[in-house]
Amino acid sequence: SDSGAAGAEALAAALRNAHCKLHTLNIAWNAVGDAGAEALAAALRDAHCKLHTLHIGGNRISVAGAEALAAALRDAHCKLHTLDIAWAEALAAALRDANCKLHTLDIAMNDVGDAGAEALAAALRDANCKLHTLDFRVCGYFRETAPLGMGNDCHYASATPQG
Repeated sequence: SDSGAAGAEALAAALRNAHCKLHTLNIAWNAVGDAGAEALAAALRDAHCKLHTLHIGGNRISVAGAEALAAALRDAHCKLHTLDIAWAEALAAALRDANCKLHTLDIAMNDVGDAGAEALAAALRDANCKLHTLDFRVCGYFRETAPLGMGNDCHYASATPQG
């Protein structure tokens, strides 16, 4: 819906305002789409944005929107610590960037598949990755790739896949 994207764009404009003190934003299930995700990603790269937690799951965001958010995570101005979204492969590259401050990632209920699980596992093994909590319950991963890269410092929630 256009109203979801327009709402996200309005929130993004507010987040870029030096007087905005918002640290947590939950806009899950609001149909923000790629346009809204891209607007929020631009806000996250702004030095005035103070957002630490963003819940944006269930918003019809495709690879384009996820890549915009992943690019924001690599920006030195991005202060985000917690993100709830899908698209594991796009986000895995951001987790390896020294500027990424993310320590909690919720991708539960998303079909990450083998490629996404392998990309996340590689990111978790990277020295730059600051992730401590990864929620990938019911993600459609396979038993062989699920534990890859999960060290003692990384706490994760998972579920055994069916079938």
